[in-house]
Amino acid sequence: MNQQEFEHIFDKLTDRRKEVLQKILAGETDIDIADAMNIGEASVRKYVERICYEFGLNNEPSDNRRYKRLELVALFAKHKPELLTERQAKFREEDTAAELVDSEKVNISESIVRLLSVSQHMLDDVKKVLNRINFNEQEKKQIAKSLNEIGHKNYLNYDFPSAVAYLELAVIFNPSYAFAHYNLGAAYEKLDNFNNAFYHYQIAIKYNNRAADAAVNNLARLEIIRGNSADAVEIIEPILSRVKDSTVKLALHKNLGWAYFQQDNYEQAKQHLLICLELENEYAPAYCLLAQVQEAEGDKQSSLASWSNFLKYYSHDEQIKKALWKLPELEAWKLYAVRVIKSSTH
Repeated sequence: MNQQEFEHIFDKLTDRRKEVLQKILAGETDIDIADAMNIGEASVRKYVERICYEFGLNNEPSDNRRYKRLELVALFAKHKPELLTERQAKFREEDTAAELVDSEKVNISESIVRLLSVSQHMLDDVKKVLNRINFNEQEKKQIAKSLNEIGHKNYLNYDFPSAVAYLELAVIFNPSYAFAHYNLGAAYEKLDNFNNAFYHYQIAIKYNNRAADAAVNNLARLEIIRGNSADAVEIIEPILSRVKDSTVKLALHKNLGWAYFQQDNYEQAKQHLLICLELENEYAPAYCLLAQVQEAEGDKQSSLASWSNFLKYYSHDEQIKKALWKLPELEAWKLYAVRVIKSSTH
């Protein structure tokens, strides 16, 4: 269906059908609509069926009303997104233009977000519906960007399952969106789904941007945790000189130090950990690993000083919530550091 065909069908709808349609687009249930319009639920269902029929959405079984409603909302997200931007949308013929949102200012991605906000508990159905709409490439990229933002917000709010759901949808709309793949890998990692984390990190590293560099860092860290320090070195070394982002560069040097320490290459490990501390003098993970290197070398005094710095700066990071997510290994090393320092005082 093209825009002209859609507008022709929409203009021919009766006021009563437009009223029902308004409530559907606002996310109201059959019961809500029936109460508001003083009609029975059966009548509401007939209205929905008829509206869907008018727009050509009559291919699904008649009892699958939820799916049809989703298709209807998605169709309006494509062709008339301004009607989804307010819960009390107005579109009767007598309404003035000033009461409507300027359609040119409405972003298609905002409309899809509106659809998802109405139907968060049925994302699988939403995916099927959206796949049947012919979005252009620019629209797909806009939608993916908005879905990535929602996924990332859910991630920051510790809601990792929701983050995964939105981010999976983002990479469906834009399979080459490195930032969404990176965020999806991070969300899967928080759910201890390391296979999927690896998969999305590996996609993200194919692109030459900050997301790719950050994905290399996370991928290397997982390799180190698995005991594959040589693999970690192999993926970090080639990109280290090109990385511009100071936060990513810091983490890459930290992981290189960790990988070399795992290989008993203490000199190389120290070199990268000291570079970390040049970049940021209060970087707790570098002090933690440096303490372990110094301890392995038998330099007990320096090791104790590094453990103390680790506890000081790690505690400070926790207080100001600078380290948004605690790495599991840092928590374990914190307990070890406390034991080492306590034993040194006796």
